[in-house]
Amino acid sequence: MKPEDVLVLPFVFALGAILGSFANVCIHRLPKGASVVSPRSRCPACLTPIAARDNVPVLSWLLLRGRCRACRAPISPRYPLVEALVGAIFFAAAFLHGLGPVALAGALLATAAVILAATDLEARVLPDEITFGVLGLGLVLAAWRDLAVVRTEGREAFGEHFFPALAGAVFGAVVVWGVGAAYRLLRGAEGMGMGDVKMIAMIGAFVGPGGVLLTLFAASVAGTVIAGLPALLRILSWRAAFARARSSATCAKEEAERHGLLVAGDGRIAGTGPRWKEIPGSPAEGAPLSPAGPVARPVAAFARLALRRAAAGKSTSFGRLAVEDETGEFFRVLAARGEAVPGGLLVLLSRVDVPFGVFLAAASVVVWQWGGPALDLLGGALPFPGRGLLP
Repeated sequence: MKPEDVLVLPFVFALGAILGSFANVCIHRLPKGASVVSPRSRCPACLTPIAARDNVPVLSWLLLRGRCRACRAPISPRYPLVEALVGAIFFAAAFLHGLGPVALAGALLATAAVILAATDLEARVLPDEITFGVLGLGLVLAAWRDLAVVRTEGREAFGEHFFPALAGAVFGAVVVWGVGAAYRLLRGAEGMGMGDVKMIAMIGAFVGPGGVLLTLFAASVAGTVIAGLPALLRILSWRAAFARARSSATCAKEEAERHGLLVAGDGRIAGTGPRWKEIPGSPAEGAPLSPAGPVARPVAAFARLALRRAAAGKSTSFGRLAVEDETGEFFRVLAARGEAVPGGLLVLLSRVDVPFGVFLAAASVVVWQWGGPALDLLGGALPFPGRGLLP
């Protein structure tokens, strides 16, 4: 980076933070099929439109202390975190690769990865608007880089970046679709969804065919290695939550409102948290467990079993409770643990379904930044298709 370009970096961060604000809109609306253009941003709790002064990335959330100005409802810390993260992505891309199409490609890919990881984790959706839109931008950026080469080397140089980007998109889609088709044929169940196919095609437009192979390998390794870390963190978190809940009935209800539900001795629900409330057909606070709908029934059955065992002084745990509606629009795999506390039975719930798209997103950013030297090391004198796309 040129010394004079350093002065531009704060503005690059600000631009990234603004795009991070738009990324939050995409994360919130696209899984619901809503427009990202209208209506204007509003508080999810009271639906009051957000004024311009309250829509400044990161800063507004801090000044409002994380609450809506109109109704004082809490605003998720996800919003400033995404804004700051995308701002940092743009800053790092410009700092490492200068101001130009290379840095822009890396920043766009990483921003798309943030959006897709969030929507896949929360709603198991990889929106076409992001995968297809950013795929198209990747091809445009590759063509832009070729036009710069054409000016110095002539028309025959066009395609040095564009064709590997196109090949990476096609190659990635074919490989993942083929793996999914083979799994479905052998096991009779869905292996890879079309969302994953579209996502790897998008990634391929930025990293090329060689980068696609590295991304799939890195994502698979990350999925295997990282799977144990959330389990350890969950154990430590639950241990602290139960210790606090055992101190008083008030603390027990507070923990239920954070992480699960509290069931009184008569089977009525005494406290509920977001993980319980989001399940379709889950009875509200004050109602008995018995009228739980078909989607909430597995968790309700676990709570009734845990309630009986708690009467004998035993705790109850289950590692994977599948909770899904008939349409497939709502799907969760939950870990659950129930223990007797003052006021009844505290059931803590935690998601344990981390979809493959999350690992693909993380791997794509790593491969774009460091995949070039890895391909050089693996290939030796044999050039990998698309190596020129990577820094």
